[in-house]
Amino acid sequence: MAMPNGHAKRHAEGTRFRVRHRATDATDKAADTATDTVGGPAAGSRRPRALFISADVPWPPDGGGRIATLNNLRAFSRLYETDLVALADPLGPLDTAELEHLCRRVVVIPHPFTFRRHRIRQAWEAFRSLWSTQPYRLRKFRSARLASVLAALRAENDYAVVHFDQFGVVQYPMLDVPTSYSCHNVESDIYRLGATVSGNPLIRLWSWQEGAKLRRAERKLLGQFDVVLTLADEDALLLEKAGLKSLHVVPMPSPPLRHVQEPPREPVLLSLGTMSWFGVDEGLLWFHSEVYPLVREKVPGVRWNLAGPNAGPAIRRLNGTDGITVLGYVDDLRPTLESARAAVIPLRIAGGIRMKLLDLMAAGVPSVATVLGARGLGFDDGAGCFRRNDPREFADALVALLTDDELWMRTVRLGQGFLADRHTEGRLDAELTQALAMAAEHHACAARDRA
Repeated sequence: MAMPNGHAKRHAEGTRFRVRHRATDATDKAADTATDTVGGPAAGSRRPRALFISADVPWPPDGGGRIATLNNLRAFSRLYETDLVALADPLGPLDTAELEHLCRRVVVIPHPFTFRRHRIRQAWEAFRSLWSTQPYRLRKFRSARLASVLAALRAENDYAVVHFDQFGVVQYPMLDVPTSYSCHNVESDIYRLGATVSGNPLIRLWSWQEGAKLRRAERKLLGQFDVVLTLADEDALLLEKAGLKSLHVVPMPSPPLRHVQEPPREPVLLSLGTMSWFGVDEGLLWFHSEVYPLVREKVPGVRWNLAGPNAGPAIRRLNGTDGITVLGYVDDLRPTLESARAAVIPLRIAGGIRMKLLDLMAAGVPSVATVLGARGLGFDDGAGCFRRNDPREFADALVALLTDDELWMRTVRLGQGFLADRHTEGRLDAELTQALAMAAEHHACAARDRA
Protein backbone atom coordinates (compact mmCIF):
# COMPACT_ATOMS: atom_id res chain seq x y z
CA MET A 1 0.00 0.00 0.00
CA ALA A 2 1.83 3.07 -1.19
CA MET A 3 1.74 6.13 1.02
CA PRO A 4 0.64 9.57 -0.19
CA ASN A 5 2.97 12.13 -1.76
CA GLY A 6 4.96 13.01 1.34
CA HIS A 7 6.24 9.46 1.74
CA ALA A 8 7.08 9.01 -1.92
CA LYS A 9 10.56 9.77 -3.17
CA ARG A 10 12.01 12.86 -1.48
CA HIS A 11 15.54 13.06 -2.93
CA ALA A 12 18.29 14.93 -1.12
CA GLU A 13 21.14 16.78 -2.80
CA GLY A 14 23.96 14.57 -4.07
CA THR A 15 24.84 12.03 -6.71
CA ARG A 16 23.53 8.48 -6.63
CA PHE A 17 25.80 5.66 -7.79
CA ARG A 18 24.59 2.21 -8.82
CA VAL A 19 28.07 0.63 -8.73
CA ARG A 20 28.42 -2.87 -7.28
CA HIS A 21 30.53 -2.55 -4.12
CA ARG A 22 33.67 -4.64 -3.63
CA ALA A 23 35.32 -3.11 -0.58
CA THR A 24 36.77 -6.22 1.02
CA ASP A 25 36.51 -9.96 0.61
CA ALA A 26 35.52 -10.23 4.28
CA THR A 27 32.33 -8.25 3.82
CA ASP A 28 31.46 -10.05 0.59
CA LYS A 29 31.76 -13.46 2.22
CA ALA A 30 29.76 -12.37 5.24
CA ALA A 31 26.98 -10.91 3.12
CA ASP A 32 26.62 -14.16 1.14
CA THR A 33 23.39 -13.56 -0.81
CA ALA A 34 22.90 -10.06 0.58
CA THR A 35 22.50 -7.18 -1.87
CA ASP A 36 25.32 -4.68 -1.32
CA THR A 37 25.40 -1.36 -3.20
CA VAL A 38 27.09 2.01 -2.90
CA GLY A 39 25.28 5.31 -3.23
CA GLY A 40 24.69 8.41 -1.17
CA PRO A 41 26.25 11.86 -1.02
CA ALA A 42 28.81 13.04 -3.51
CA ALA A 43 32.35 11.83 -3.06
CA GLY A 44 34.60 13.90 -0.83
CA SER A 45 32.11 14.41 2.02
CA ARG A 46 33.86 14.79 5.37
CA ARG A 47 30.89 14.14 7.60
CA PRO A 48 31.17 11.50 10.34
CA ARG A 49 29.86 8.04 9.54
CA ALA A 50 26.92 6.21 11.07
CA LEU A 51 25.78 2.61 10.81
CA PHE A 52 21.99 2.25 10.64
CA ILE A 53 20.61 -1.26 11.32
CA SER A 54 16.95 -2.02 10.62
CA ALA A 55 14.79 -5.10 11.15
CA ASP A 56 12.95 -4.35 7.90
CA VAL A 57 14.11 -2.58 4.75
CA PRO A 58 12.23 0.77 4.81
CA TRP A 59 11.16 0.80 1.18
CA PRO A 60 8.53 1.01 -0.12
CA PRO A 61 7.08 3.08 2.76
CA ASP A 62 3.83 1.12 2.83
CA GLY A 63 3.34 0.66 6.58
CA GLY A 64 3.76 2.60 9.79
CA GLY A 65 6.93 0.82 10.88
CA ARG A 66 8.65 1.37 7.54
CA ILE A 67 7.60 5.02 7.45
CA ALA A 68 9.02 5.63 10.92
CA THR A 69 12.27 3.86 9.99
CA LEU A 70 12.52 5.83 6.76
CA ASN A 71 11.99 9.10 8.65
CA ASN A 72 14.81 8.16 11.02
CA LEU A 73 17.07 7.10 8.14
CA ARG A 74 16.49 10.38 6.32
CA ALA A 75 17.34 12.30 9.49
CA PHE A 76 20.54 10.29 9.97
CA SER A 77 21.49 10.87 6.32
CA ARG A 78 21.21 14.62 6.88
CA LEU A 79 23.67 14.35 9.80
CA TYR A 80 26.04 11.54 8.78
CA GLU A 81 27.41 9.53 5.92
CA THR A 82 25.19 6.55 6.65
CA ASP A 83 25.60 2.85 5.95
CA LEU A 84 22.28 0.96 6.00
CA VAL A 85 22.02 -2.74 6.83
CA ALA A 86 18.49 -4.15 6.78
CA LEU A 87 16.70 -7.46 6.80
CA ALA A 88 14.09 -7.92 4.08
CA ASP A 89 11.28 -10.36 3.34
CA PRO A 90 10.08 -9.10 -0.05
CA LEU A 91 7.45 -10.57 -2.34
CA GLY A 92 9.53 -9.62 -5.38
CA PRO A 93 12.61 -7.64 -6.46
CA LEU A 94 13.43 -4.72 -4.17
CA ASP A 95 13.78 -1.17 -5.46
CA THR A 96 16.54 0.33 -3.30
CA ALA A 97 17.22 3.40 -5.48
CA GLU A 98 15.85 5.85 -2.91
CA LEU A 99 17.80 4.19 -0.10
CA GLU A 100 21.00 4.25 -2.17
CA HIS A 101 20.45 7.96 -2.76
CA LEU A 102 20.23 8.57 0.99
CA CYS A 103 23.03 6.26 2.11
CA ARG A 104 26.73 5.78 1.46
CA ARG A 105 26.13 2.05 1.37
CA VAL A 106 23.08 -0.25 1.43
CA VAL A 107 23.23 -3.92 2.44
CA VAL A 108 19.95 -5.87 2.25
CA ILE A 109 19.86 -9.37 3.77
CA PRO A 110 16.95 -11.66 2.81
CA HIS A 111 15.31 -13.23 5.85
CA PRO A 112 11.87 -14.95 6.15
CA PHE A 113 10.31 -13.14 9.13
CA THR A 114 6.76 -12.46 7.89
CA PHE A 115 4.22 -14.85 9.43
CA ARG A 116 1.62 -14.76 6.65
CA ARG A 117 4.24 -15.56 3.97
CA HIS A 118 6.00 -18.30 5.93
CA ARG A 119 3.27 -19.81 8.10
CA ILE A 120 4.85 -23.22 8.67
CA ARG A 121 8.30 -21.85 9.44
CA GLN A 122 7.02 -19.11 11.72
CA ALA A 123 4.48 -21.37 13.45
CA TRP A 124 7.31 -23.80 14.19
CA GLU A 125 9.48 -20.95 15.51
CA ALA A 126 6.62 -19.74 17.69
CA PHE A 127 6.06 -23.28 18.99
CA ARG A 128 9.77 -23.69 19.82
CA SER A 129 9.74 -20.35 21.63
CA LEU A 130 7.27 -21.79 24.17
CA TRP A 131 10.20 -23.67 25.73
CA SER A 132 12.70 -20.86 25.28
CA THR A 133 13.52 -17.92 27.52
CA GLN A 134 13.90 -15.77 24.41
CA PRO A 135 10.69 -14.23 23.06
CA TYR A 136 9.39 -15.15 19.62
CA ARG A 137 9.61 -11.46 18.63
CA LEU A 138 13.41 -11.81 18.84
CA ARG A 139 13.79 -15.41 17.64
CA LYS A 140 12.09 -14.66 14.31
CA PHE A 141 14.78 -12.05 13.51
CA ARG A 142 17.83 -14.21 14.34
CA SER A 143 20.19 -14.18 11.35
CA ALA A 144 23.75 -15.47 11.28
CA ARG A 145 24.34 -13.57 8.04
CA LEU A 146 23.26 -10.30 9.64
CA ALA A 147 25.61 -10.89 12.58
CA SER A 148 28.50 -11.60 10.18
CA VAL A 149 27.84 -8.53 8.03
CA LEU A 150 27.69 -6.28 11.09
CA ALA A 151 30.94 -7.67 12.47
CA ALA A 152 32.70 -7.10 9.13
CA LEU A 153 31.39 -3.56 8.74
CA ARG A 154 32.36 -2.66 12.29
CA ALA A 155 35.89 -3.95 11.70
CA GLU A 156 36.24 -1.92 8.49
CA ASN A 157 34.76 1.40 9.61
CA ASP A 158 35.18 3.98 12.35
CA TYR A 159 31.55 4.85 13.04
CA ALA A 160 30.62 7.86 15.17
CA VAL A 161 27.35 6.16 16.15
CA VAL A 162 25.50 2.91 15.47
CA HIS A 163 21.71 3.14 15.35
CA PHE A 164 19.31 0.21 15.78
CA ASP A 165 15.78 0.60 14.41
CA GLN A 166 12.91 -1.71 15.43
CA PHE A 167 12.99 -4.35 18.15
CA GLY A 168 14.18 -7.33 16.09
CA VAL A 169 17.76 -6.02 15.82
CA VAL A 170 18.40 -5.19 19.50
CA GLN A 171 19.98 -8.66 19.86
CA TYR A 172 23.06 -7.51 17.88
CA PRO A 173 24.54 -4.89 20.26
CA MET A 174 27.85 -3.09 19.78
CA LEU A 175 29.37 -1.87 23.03
CA ASP A 176 32.55 -0.17 21.74
CA VAL A 177 30.80 2.74 19.99
CA PRO A 178 27.96 5.17 20.94
CA THR A 179 24.63 3.49 20.18
CA SER A 180 21.00 4.54 19.84
CA TYR A 181 17.84 2.47 19.51
CA SER A 182 14.51 3.64 18.10
CA CYS A 183 11.66 2.01 20.03
CA HIS A 184 8.61 2.10 17.76
CA ASN A 185 6.54 0.24 20.35
CA VAL A 186 7.05 -1.14 23.83
CA GLU A 187 6.52 -4.72 22.69
CA SER A 188 5.71 -6.11 26.13
CA ASP A 189 2.87 -3.63 26.57
CA ILE A 190 1.26 -4.66 23.29
CA TYR A 191 1.19 -8.27 24.45
CA ARG A 192 -0.11 -7.20 27.87
CA LEU A 193 -3.06 -5.64 26.05
CA GLY A 194 -3.47 -8.77 23.92
CA ALA A 195 -3.69 -10.89 27.07
CA THR A 196 -6.43 -8.56 28.36
CA VAL A 197 -8.50 -7.75 25.28
CA SER A 198 -8.44 -10.78 22.98
CA GLY A 199 -11.51 -13.00 22.99
CA ASN A 200 -9.44 -16.07 22.11
CA PRO A 201 -8.19 -17.85 25.26
CA LEU A 202 -5.20 -19.35 23.40
CA ILE A 203 -4.15 -15.90 22.19
CA ARG A 204 -4.57 -14.54 25.71
CA LEU A 205 -2.32 -17.31 27.09
CA TRP A 206 0.26 -16.85 24.33
CA SER A 207 0.22 -13.06 24.84
CA TRP A 208 0.72 -13.42 28.59
CA GLN A 209 3.74 -15.70 28.14
CA GLU A 210 5.29 -13.70 25.30
CA GLY A 211 4.73 -10.44 27.19
CA ALA A 212 6.58 -11.76 30.25
CA LYS A 213 9.57 -12.76 28.09
CA LEU A 214 9.53 -9.43 26.32
CA ARG A 215 9.58 -7.50 29.60
CA ARG A 216 12.71 -9.37 30.68
CA ALA A 217 14.32 -8.88 27.26
CA GLU A 218 13.53 -5.17 27.21
CA ARG A 219 15.07 -4.61 30.64
CA LYS A 220 18.20 -6.55 29.69
CA LEU A 221 18.80 -5.50 26.08
CA LEU A 222 17.54 -1.92 25.91
CA GLY A 223 19.69 -0.96 28.88
CA GLN A 224 22.79 -1.62 26.75
CA PHE A 225 22.09 1.35 24.47
CA ASP A 226 23.48 4.79 25.19
CA VAL A 227 20.12 6.37 24.35
CA VAL A 228 16.70 4.91 23.60
CA LEU A 229 14.47 6.96 21.30
CA THR A 230 10.70 6.63 21.62
CA LEU A 231 8.00 7.99 19.35
CA ALA A 232 5.58 8.63 22.21
CA ASP A 233 5.74 10.07 25.72
CA GLU A 234 3.70 7.11 26.92
CA ASP A 235 6.38 4.66 25.76
CA ALA A 236 9.12 6.68 27.46
CA LEU A 237 7.17 6.47 30.73
CA LEU A 238 6.71 2.70 30.36
CA LEU A 239 10.42 2.18 29.77
CA GLU A 240 11.30 4.50 32.64
CA LYS A 241 9.16 2.36 34.94
CA ALA A 242 11.09 -0.68 33.66
CA GLY A 243 14.32 0.90 34.89
CA LEU A 244 15.69 2.57 31.74
CA LYS A 245 17.17 6.03 32.25
CA SER A 246 18.63 7.38 28.98
CA LEU A 247 15.41 8.09 27.07
CA HIS A 248 14.48 10.74 24.51
CA VAL A 249 11.21 11.32 22.62
CA VAL A 250 11.55 12.20 18.93
CA PRO A 251 8.54 13.41 16.86
CA MET A 252 7.85 11.83 13.49
CA PRO A 253 7.37 14.33 10.64
CA SER A 254 4.13 14.30 8.69
CA PRO A 255 3.83 14.25 4.90
CA PRO A 256 3.18 17.61 3.16
CA LEU A 257 -0.23 19.03 4.01
CA ARG A 258 -2.92 18.78 1.31
CA HIS A 259 -4.96 21.95 0.87
CA VAL A 260 -8.64 21.09 1.30
CA GLN A 261 -11.41 23.48 0.29
CA GLU A 262 -14.52 21.41 0.98
CA PRO A 263 -15.48 17.97 2.26
CA PRO A 264 -16.30 15.06 -0.06
CA ARG A 265 -20.00 14.72 -0.79
CA GLU A 266 -20.30 10.94 -0.40
CA PRO A 267 -20.45 9.33 3.10
CA VAL A 268 -17.36 7.13 2.71
CA LEU A 269 -15.40 5.80 5.69
CA LEU A 270 -11.81 4.60 5.38
CA SER A 271 -9.60 2.22 7.33
CA LEU A 272 -5.94 2.45 6.39
CA GLY A 273 -2.94 0.25 7.10
CA THR A 274 -1.45 -3.23 7.12
CA MET A 275 -3.97 -5.69 8.59
CA SER A 276 -1.60 -8.43 9.68
CA TRP A 277 -0.26 -6.64 12.75
CA PHE A 278 -1.23 -8.05 16.11
CA GLY A 279 -4.62 -6.66 17.18
CA VAL A 280 -5.58 -4.87 13.95
CA ASP A 281 -8.18 -7.41 12.79
CA GLU A 282 -9.61 -7.59 16.32
CA GLY A 283 -10.18 -3.83 16.29
CA LEU A 284 -11.73 -3.81 12.82
CA LEU A 285 -14.11 -6.64 13.74
CA TRP A 286 -15.06 -4.79 16.94
CA PHE A 287 -15.88 -1.71 14.85
CA HIS A 288 -17.89 -3.81 12.40
CA SER A 289 -20.04 -5.43 15.08
CA GLU A 290 -20.33 -2.66 17.69
CA VAL A 291 -20.04 0.68 15.87
CA TYR A 292 -20.77 0.37 12.15
CA PRO A 293 -24.42 -0.72 12.62
CA LEU A 294 -25.03 2.42 14.72
CA VAL A 295 -23.57 4.60 11.97
CA ARG A 296 -25.75 2.90 9.33
CA GLU A 297 -28.85 3.64 11.40
CA LYS A 298 -28.20 7.39 11.06
CA VAL A 299 -26.50 7.41 7.63
CA PRO A 300 -28.01 4.51 5.63
CA GLY A 301 -25.90 5.16 2.54
CA VAL A 302 -22.57 5.01 4.34
CA ARG A 303 -19.79 2.95 2.75
CA TRP A 304 -16.62 1.62 4.38
CA ASN A 305 -13.39 1.02 2.45
CA LEU A 306 -10.55 -1.00 4.01
CA ALA A 307 -7.21 -0.26 2.33
CA GLY A 308 -4.12 -2.26 3.21
CA PRO A 309 -2.42 -5.60 2.63
CA ASN A 310 -2.65 -8.93 4.44
CA ALA A 311 -6.31 -8.99 5.41
CA GLY A 312 -7.18 -12.21 7.22
CA PRO A 313 -10.15 -14.48 6.38
CA ALA A 314 -12.51 -12.79 8.86
CA ILE A 315 -11.85 -9.38 7.29
CA ARG A 316 -12.05 -10.68 3.71
CA ARG A 317 -15.48 -12.13 4.44
CA LEU A 318 -16.79 -8.59 5.05
CA ASN A 319 -16.12 -7.61 1.44
CA GLY A 320 -19.32 -6.90 -0.49
CA THR A 321 -21.56 -6.77 2.59
CA ASP A 322 -23.30 -3.67 3.99
CA GLY A 323 -21.38 -1.23 1.77
CA ILE A 324 -17.98 -2.65 2.77
CA THR A 325 -15.12 -2.97 0.27
CA VAL A 326 -11.84 -4.66 1.20
CA LEU A 327 -9.48 -2.95 -1.25
CA GLY A 328 -6.29 -4.77 -0.28
CA TYR A 329 -2.97 -3.22 -1.29
CA VAL A 330 -3.45 0.13 -3.04
CA ASP A 331 -0.61 1.35 -5.26
CA ASP A 332 -1.68 5.02 -5.24
CA LEU A 333 -3.63 6.07 -2.17
CA ARG A 334 -4.41 9.61 -3.28
CA PRO A 335 -7.81 8.89 -4.91
CA THR A 336 -8.80 6.71 -1.94
CA LEU A 337 -7.88 9.45 0.54
CA GLU A 338 -9.54 12.20 -1.48
CA SER A 339 -12.84 10.29 -1.64
CA ALA A 340 -12.94 9.51 2.10
CA ARG A 341 -15.16 11.70 4.26
CA ALA A 342 -13.78 10.26 7.52
CA ALA A 343 -11.42 7.55 8.73
CA VAL A 344 -11.71 5.04 11.56
CA ILE A 345 -8.87 3.76 13.77
CA PRO A 346 -10.59 1.31 16.13
CA LEU A 347 -7.52 -0.28 17.74
CA ARG A 348 -7.78 -1.81 21.20
CA ILE A 349 -4.27 -3.32 21.13
CA ALA A 350 -1.56 -0.85 20.12
CA GLY A 351 1.72 0.81 21.04
CA GLY A 352 3.92 3.62 19.77
CA ILE A 353 2.08 6.12 17.58
CA ARG A 354 -0.19 5.65 14.60
CA MET A 355 1.78 6.82 11.58
CA LYS A 356 -1.43 6.43 9.57
CA LEU A 357 -3.03 9.16 11.69
CA LEU A 358 -0.31 11.61 10.65
CA ASP A 359 -0.95 10.61 7.02
CA LEU A 360 -4.70 11.09 7.40
CA MET A 361 -4.37 14.48 9.10
CA ALA A 362 -1.96 15.67 6.42
CA ALA A 363 -4.29 14.46 3.66
CA GLY A 364 -7.23 16.33 5.20
CA VAL A 365 -9.19 13.25 6.28
CA PRO A 366 -10.62 13.65 9.81
CA SER A 367 -10.72 10.55 11.97
CA VAL A 368 -12.39 8.93 14.94
CA ALA A 369 -10.15 6.62 16.94
CA THR A 370 -10.12 4.71 20.17
CA VAL A 371 -7.84 6.21 22.80
CA LEU A 372 -5.24 3.55 21.94
CA GLY A 373 -5.74 4.15 18.23
CA ALA A 374 -4.72 7.79 18.71
CA ARG A 375 -2.02 6.93 21.23
CA GLY A 376 1.19 8.92 21.42
CA LEU A 377 0.01 12.06 19.63
CA GLY A 378 -0.70 14.94 21.99
CA PHE A 379 -3.37 16.76 19.98
CA ASP A 380 -6.47 18.30 21.53
CA ASP A 381 -9.59 16.25 20.99
CA GLY A 382 -11.11 17.29 17.69
CA ALA A 383 -7.84 18.53 16.18
CA GLY A 384 -7.90 16.20 13.19
CA CYS A 385 -9.27 13.32 15.24
CA PHE A 386 -11.81 12.52 17.96
CA ARG A 387 -10.91 9.98 20.65
CA ARG A 388 -13.87 7.75 21.53
CA ASN A 389 -13.88 4.32 23.21
CA ASP A 390 -17.62 3.83 23.79
CA PRO A 391 -19.31 2.37 20.66
CA ARG A 392 -22.23 4.81 20.74
CA GLU A 393 -19.95 7.83 21.20
CA PHE A 394 -17.64 6.54 18.47
CA ALA A 395 -20.61 6.24 16.09
CA ASP A 396 -22.00 9.67 17.02
CA ALA A 397 -18.65 11.33 16.26
CA LEU A 398 -18.52 9.63 12.86
CA VAL A 399 -22.10 10.62 12.05
CA ALA A 400 -21.26 14.24 12.90
CA LEU A 401 -18.25 14.21 10.56
CA LEU A 402 -20.35 12.60 7.80
CA THR A 403 -23.15 15.15 8.03
CA ASP A 404 -21.77 18.46 9.40
CA ASP A 405 -19.61 20.33 6.85
CA GLU A 406 -18.61 23.09 9.28
CA LEU A 407 -17.43 20.59 11.90
CA TRP A 408 -15.58 18.66 9.19
CA MET A 409 -13.65 21.74 7.99
CA ARG A 410 -12.80 22.84 11.52
CA THR A 411 -11.51 19.37 12.43
CA VAL A 412 -9.30 19.24 9.33
CA ARG A 413 -7.82 22.70 9.88
CA LEU A 414 -7.05 22.08 13.55
CA GLY A 415 -5.37 18.78 12.71
CA GLN A 416 -3.17 20.29 10.01
CA GLY A 417 -2.26 23.16 12.34
CA PHE A 418 -1.15 20.61 14.94
CA LEU A 419 1.09 18.89 12.37
CA ALA A 420 2.64 22.14 11.19
CA ASP A 421 3.54 23.00 14.78
CA ARG A 422 4.72 19.64 16.11
CA HIS A 423 5.53 17.14 13.36
CA THR A 424 8.17 18.55 11.02
CA GLU A 425 11.56 17.40 9.77
CA GLY A 426 13.14 20.32 11.62
CA ARG A 427 11.72 19.11 14.94
CA LEU A 428 12.94 15.57 14.27
CA ASP A 429 16.46 16.75 13.35
CA ALA A 430 16.71 18.95 16.45
CA GLU A 431 15.55 16.22 18.83
CA LEU A 432 17.71 13.57 17.17
CA THR A 433 20.80 15.79 17.36
CA GLN A 434 20.17 16.33 21.07
CA ALA A 435 19.59 12.61 21.67
CA LEU A 436 22.79 11.58 19.87
CA ALA A 437 24.77 14.10 21.91
CA MET A 438 23.34 12.37 24.99
CA ALA A 439 24.46 9.02 23.56
CA ALA A 440 28.02 10.25 22.99
CA GLU A 441 28.22 11.69 26.51
CA HIS A 442 26.77 8.54 28.07
CA HIS A 443 29.20 6.34 26.14
CA ALA A 444 32.18 8.48 27.16
CA CYS A 445 31.14 8.39 30.83
CA ALA A 446 30.71 4.62 30.72
CA ALA A 447 34.15 4.23 29.12
CA ARG A 448 35.74 6.36 31.86
CA ASP A 449 33.98 4.28 34.52
CA ARG A 450 35.34 1.07 33.00
CA ALA A 451 38.91 2.48 32.77
